[in-house]
Amino acid sequence: MTTDEPSRMSLPRFPERQVRVLDLERLNRMAAGTVPALLFGLRLWASVCLALYIAFWLELDSPFWAGTSAAIVCQPQLGAALRKGWFRMIGTLVGAIAIVVLTACFPQDRASFLLGLALWGAACAFVATLVRNFAGYGAALAGYTAAIIASDQLGAIGGVHGDVFMLAVTRASETSIGIVCAGVVLAGTDLGSARRRLATLFADLEARIAAGLTGTFAPTGPEPSTTRSMRRALVQRAIALDPMIDETLGESAQIRYHSSVLERAVEGLFAALAGWRTAANHLVELPSAESRQDAAIILQILPLELRSTNAEPSRWIADPTGLGRLCETTARRLIELPSRTPSLRLLADQTAEALVGMSLAAKGLALLVAAPRSTCPAPPQCHPPARRGLAASSGQCSARIRYGLLRRVVLDRHRLAGRR
Repeated sequence: MTTDEPSRMSLPRFPERQVRVLDLERLNRMAAGTVPALLFGLRLWASVCLALYIAFWLELDSPFWAGTSAAIVCQPQLGAALRKGWFRMIGTLVGAIAIVVLTACFPQDRASFLLGLALWGAACAFVATLVRNFAGYGAALAGYTAAIIASDQLGAIGGVHGDVFMLAVTRASETSIGIVCAGVVLAGTDLGSARRRLATLFADLEARIAAGLTGTFAPTGPEPSTTRSMRRALVQRAIALDPMIDETLGESAQIRYHSSVLERAVEGLFAALAGWRTAANHLVELPSAESRQDAAIILQILPLELRSTNAEPSRWIADPTGLGRLCETTARRLIELPSRTPSLRLLADQTAEALVGMSLAAKGLALLVAAPRSTCPAPPQCHPPARRGLAASSGQCSARIRYGLLRRVVLDRHRLAGRR
């Protein structure tokens, strides 16, 4: 044996089959990120080409507006594209009508016309700051659509002429052609996945809130600093649900009809986080012996299905209605719990409020994973899109009212039983 043989034997050897497996995994990862982008590019190209073809076939004055509108409306997600196209069409029509009315009010007064146009733009910008997501985009579009049509009718000398009606009709027609072409291409090539993705996010949030809430009362639970950072991350994720809900409303007419259920579900998530925070902060301020004793009493009432070991997202997706009823039943048991100290009463009330919020979120999850008619048969109330923007500030109202009614029913029942 020569001296070179030990060094050769010590070198690592990679089998040819293992190298091929690694190459295939790398190709799969590259394809997973490239194929969706390539499909979106093809849809964008088809939408713009179809819009330009129809605009040139109709011999419109500015066919490029149709292609531009189709390109702007196209989004990687079907729900976002349909929602954006709908609000873009509304904003274009409102802006076109506004500039026609403004021209009719000031036919020979250029200064008043420009002042009215400026006020209209300011009003649209103000509304765009009040509403969120694509509704704000539509409000802003109503402002600069009027400005674009006004610039066309003012001409080179700055005088208002009488062609504003035809300019408005042409501009709205070109924009509508682009929106319709993009919607047809996207709806024909994509089935949409916003509903499934939103259900997964709801289930993951509920599972993490349930795990954190029960872990707060466990003897071997996480540190308070860890739970604080966890709650902050969950609050950020709950706030980020609003654009995803907007996409889901764009894809499904049934979900749009029951949009109030999703609004209450988001409010329930915020209420659950608020109740968890209050209970966790109260346990930190208590003496160690009393804290462990009160936490053990609350933990005994919480069912095993909500514990951290079993609270998985798949369980919430599989049976959201059952887990929601379990949360309501546990909240009722916490309200009925005899309180020997004000501290225990506070912990029981805040935990019950968190569970009521989770039950509201479970109803929203049930709407996403099941048929809407079976989960919420009553006709919902119609709310403007701006209401969802207030969920972060007023998210506890619905769960607090529900918790207060539940508490009053339970206390009245005990009072009547005592009189008998």
